[in-house]
Amino acid sequence: MKTKNELVKEHQELTIKKMKMDRFFTLYLDKFGSKMDADKPNTKIWSLYKSKLKEYDDLNRSIKYLDYWISK
Repeated sequence: MKTKNELVKEHQELTIKKMKMDRFFTLYLDKFGSKMDADKPNTKIWSLYKSKLKEYDDLNRSIKYLDYWISK
């Protein structure tokens, strides 16, 4: 089991990654949002978006997990 300080440090690192991904999504949607047709989700634009969204969800899950253990 990690110490509380290690958990806090990891939480901070993941939060920074999340902020970078938030920025990516903002820029990506600004640039490609108009080209993302919901009726045609099998494009390269959608593929990258979906893979990054999965990574973002995993990151969020890890942050919530750390929140739980830090609060214990």
